[in-house]
Order: sequence, then structure tokens, then C-alpha cells
Amino acid sequence: MKIFPLLFVLYLSSINVQINNAEIDCTIYDNDLDIININPFYVSLYLSLFSTSVKYDETLHVTEFNIFNDANPSSSIYCLKNLQRLQLSNTNLTILPDIKNFQKLTSLSIDIDNGTIDQHLPSELGQLISLSNLKLSNIKNLQDLPNEIKYLIQLQSLTLQNMPNFNKIPDESIGKLTNLNTLTLSGLPYLSNIPSTMNNFQLLRQLEITRTNVDNLQLENLVSLYDLKITYNLILQTIQITNMLKLYSIDIEYNNELLTLILQNLSSLLTLTISSNTELVSLDIENLSSLQTISISNSAQLKNITLKKFSRLDSLQLNSLSNLELISFENAPLLSTITITSSPRLKTISFLDLPSIKNLDLSGCQLTTFPESILKLKSLTKLVMTSNQLSALPLTLSTDLPYLQVLNLVNNKFQENIFQPPLVYIRELYLSNNSLTSIDGIGNYKSLQQLELNFNKISSIPLEIMKLSSTLTGITINYNLLNRIPYSMANMRSLKTFFATNNNIPNNERLYLYSLFNKSPIKATF
Repeated sequence: MKIFPLLFVLYLSSINVQINNAEIDCTIYDNDLDIININPFYVSLYLSLFSTSVKYDETLHVTEFNIFNDANPSSSIYCLKNLQRLQLSNTNLTILPDIKNFQKLTSLSIDIDNGTIDQHLPSELGQLISLSNLKLSNIKNLQDLPNEIKYLIQLQSLTLQNMPNFNKIPDESIGKLTNLNTLTLSGLPYLSNIPSTMNNFQLLRQLEITRTNVDNLQLENLVSLYDLKITYNLILQTIQITNMLKLYSIDIEYNNELLTLILQNLSSLLTLTISSNTELVSLDIENLSSLQTISISNSAQLKNITLKKFSRLDSLQLNSLSNLELISFENAPLLSTITITSSPRLKTISFLDLPSIKNLDLSGCQLTTFPESILKLKSLTKLVMTSNQLSALPLTLSTDLPYLQVLNLVNNKFQENIFQPPLVYIRELYLSNNSLTSIDGIGNYKSLQQLELNFNKISSIPLEIMKLSSTLTGITINYNLLNRIPYSMANMRSLKTFFATNNNIPNNERLYLYSLFNKSPIKATF
């Protein structure tokens, strides 16, 4: 009695196999609209990306078909032999060998298959000789691509994305796809090897390698590549990128095990972003002749950075490099802006042959002494060194940096008097959150226009400040120990704002100051 049910199950299984392997009979349909009408859901005749819909021509040939959030489409779809574009989004269509019927198909996109597709795609996929765009994403069981993919020689764009079991790209086969210009490998946690034949892609323009299991990546001689993104590859240890003649943008972020990064002969690179690579220790970049912008951030183990020979580099940003100890710049004739912030262990800064530097920001680096190499930046106009541990400036600052106009030293350790000898070329001076007790000598700051002195211990404003009547436009001296204000300051003819709140000025004195300054055009608070 138990044998008969078992035989019956085997009989049904054999029928199912025969059906799956058999070619679908397309002769039973009058036209393409008959084919789509038998689907168990509504199909709009007005094409939309976000609804189940088709586009057809005057001969009733369906040329585009989008199935969106509709389950269990009919396998009759494989009879749409004039189809040029097919998009399957959150649907359950099994990929049958009959896919070979799509000889005119140029674009195939499958996103969310709900486990319907098997571990392997049928070899007949390689017969889609017109295919130029292939996107496979959120396919639960798929493990690889068929070797027959090598026949898709018209393919220009390939996206493999968010497939938890995908682990193999046939190396030799994919190397035949020499017309590829866009390749995206993203969210493939079991993919451990990038095909070595990728170097055959001489027309490749955009490449993304994100969230894979690759540990070593070597890319070279992709002469048409212009945009490269390498992010969230959790065990990637080595990246070597060489001989990319047109590459203009590189984004390398969140590769937590990255130890070695080599960039060579990237003659067209314009933008380089390196961020959140937590194990990267040393970075040496040289001779990127077209590079204009570098951004490096959140790489906790990075200790040494050496940058040499950048003929067009304009801007460099380094942020939150908590273990950075040494930074060396050499031979960047057009570099105008350097920003190095939140790098508390920075000890050595070397500047050599940087004739165009105008802006330098070294905030939050906990520097205890002023780096002497800054004095070599003869074109420097703005220097920001907030939140450090500085207590003194070089005596030759004004003579060595004659073009310096803005100096921001907020939140440091400066004590007692304002700097002497005076900074005669400075126009803006920011000294809040220090421990200054006096600004005697301020009258010799002949070019000063803005002065900020909040949160110090200054007890008086010397009358010599009147020497700045023709230049000083704003002074802020809140939260100090002032007990009086020189009345003559109401006659400072260039002064527009004067803020001196939260001091020790008696109330009756404050009221008199308000009445005095209200007669002048100066906006003042006490």
C-alpha cells in the first residue's frame, strides 16, 4: 500500500520535469496581446516603470513589458518574441530555457524573485545575442552566471547586486564581454574573486565593487575607466590601481581591513576619496598629474601620509585621523587649501615647494608647538589652528608670512598679553577661549579689522585701541573681566559692532555706555 503513493509522486515529478524542459507552444496565441492577457493580473497598455504594463507597436507586437509587484506570471511571456525590454520586479517568474526566444531583447532586469529562480540560470541565457543591459538583483538562490554568458558580446552594462549566495563569475567567459562600459558588483558577500580577465574591458567606464568578500584587488590598464567606487568590502586588504589613463574619480571607503593602497600612473584622476578604512596604516601617493581634490577621513590606524608631485592639486582635506603622526607634502605648485582637522596625535608636518598655499586649517590636532614648516608658506592668507595646545607663536610670524590676513587661534593655551611683536598685517584675529589677561600693544596691529576675544581674563581695554579707529570694524569681548570701557571708543569711526556682554561692568556704568553709544552708528551691547 505504501508503494503506490510513492510511485504516483514519482510519476507526477517526471511529468513536471518534462514540462519544465519542454519548449512552450507559442502557436496557440493569435498575437502578443493575447499572450499578455492570460496573465492572472491586470496589465496596463500604457507603459510605466512602477506598474505592470506594456508598450506595443502598430502591429500589436509587445516591445516592452514591466511586471511590477504581481505574482505568478504566465510562462506564455516567453512567446513575446519581439520583446526588447523586460523588467521583473518582485514577481515569481521561473527562468526557463525558453528565454532563448528573446532574440531581440536588449534589456533584462530581474529584481526580487521571492526564491523562484534556481541556483543556476539556464545556459540559454547566452543566446540573447542582442542583450546590452543585464541587471540581476535581490535573487535569493542564484550562485553564479552560466559560462555561456561569453556569447553576450553586445552587453554594455552588467549589474549583480544584493544576492546572498552568489559566489562565482566565470573568469574566462566574462573576459569575452569586451563591450562592457558599466560593471556593478554590489552586495555579494560570498564573492571572493574578481575575474582577472576584467583587464580585457578596455571600454569600461564605470566600476563599482561594494560589499563583497574580496581580499585582494588589482586593477590595471583599464584605459577608458573614469569612475571607480570600492566600498564596504570587509576583508579587503590590498588595493592596487595602476595605469588608468582616464580615471578621474576614486571613492575608497569603509574597507575595514585595508592595509595597503597603491595608486600609480593615474594621469587623469581628478577626485580621490579615502574614508573609513579602519586598518589602513600608511598612504603614499605620488605623481597623479591631474588630481585636483583629495579627501581622507575616518581611518583610525592611518599614521603616515606622504604626498608628492601633484601638478594640479588644488584642495586637500584630512579629517578624523585619530592616529595620524606624520604628514608630508612636496611639490604641489597649485595647491591652495589644506585642511587637517581632528587628528590629535599629529607631530610632524612637512611642507616643501608649495608656493600657492593660501588657506591652512589645523584645527583639533592638539599641537603644543607651532610647526615651523608653516613659515615656508609665503602665500598663506588664512591660518586656522583652533582647539590645539599652543601657548606661543614664532617671533618672525609677520615677516615670514607677510600676506597672512586671517589668524584663528580659538581654544588654545595663550596667556597674559596679546602677541608681541605685533602682527602688523593681520586683518582678522580670533582669540576666544584662551587665558589672555591684557591686550596692551593692540594699537600696533595697524591692519586689524576684526578682533574676537571671548572667554578670556582681560580686565581692561587700553586707550591705545583708538589708534585702530580707521581700520577696526568689529570687536567682540564677551565673558571677560572688564569693569569699564573707554568712552572714547564711541568715536572709532570705522567701528560697526562692539559686543562686551557678561563682564564686570556695573549696572550704572552699562546704562551710561548704552546712552553714549546710542548716539553713534556703532551697534553695541554690554
